[in-house]
Amino acid sequence: MMYQRVAAITGMPRSGTSWIGQVVDSSPEVRYKMSPLFSYEFKNQVREGATRQDWERVLRGAYSSENEFMNQTERRRAGEYPTFEVKQADPPLLVIKYNRFQNLTEEMLALLPELKMLAVVRHPCGAMHSWLTAPKEFPPDANPLEHWRSGAAKKSGYGDFFGFDDWCSVTRLHLRLSAERPQQFRIVRYETFVDDAEQQTRSLFDWLGLEYTEQTARFLRQSQMTSVPGDYSVFRSPAVKDRWRSELQPEIQEVIFSELEGTELARFLR
Repeated sequence: MMYQRVAAITGMPRSGTSWIGQVVDSSPEVRYKMSPLFSYEFKNQVREGATRQDWERVLRGAYSSENEFMNQTERRRAGEYPTFEVKQADPPLLVIKYNRFQNLTEEMLALLPELKMLAVVRHPCGAMHSWLTAPKEFPPDANPLEHWRSGAAKKSGYGDFFGFDDWCSVTRLHLRLSAERPQQFRIVRYETFVDDAEQQTRSLFDWLGLEYTEQTARFLRQSQMTSVPGDYSVFRSPAVKDRWRSELQPEIQEVIFSELEGTELARFLR
């Protein structure tokens, strides 16, 4: 039992990677695993300076693992994630999703040139608002005005990326990789995906070599027309993408816009 192709979905936390990950998981041809390097099974098994063999060992293990974290079993039981009934017995495409360990992204792409990676970039105000208002993500006793930039209130160890400064550095990395490796690395804006979900999904599936099926079409409809509460739920109204406009602290908005206007990151403010 072995995958034939491999892909990854990445982005800063609270950028829509969970939802787009489930869109991809809706394909019968995909076996989807959540952040293998953050699972107990493979924690710390790959760091800077790893070899191709190190990555292959983790990917092969993840493909066959029944680990509940990587399979997101609890979120599926809770209804925050869907359960897709139509799946090939041995799906040819392994897809991993991760937000931590952005420091390993460039090495992984170099070591696995066959890998395709999608980076999801959300408006920085939207990403900060979603993080600061998620009780399971932002510590309730921390001051948002003190920690929104550094992300220090959430950082606990190796590979953590949180806060606006990290959003800037990670997004710059993704822009560079998309320019240097256009066949291997692609960026999608979260807001664009929300507004035109079917066309964006069809384009993404074409890039990944996947067929667009009714199972995917049904999930797209359900994920945008129904609402399931929970910090990690992928069933949300499209209107959530704009909540930051009325809810994010004005002083945070002002700093973000003033610092990014006129830079290469300004395209994500539109």
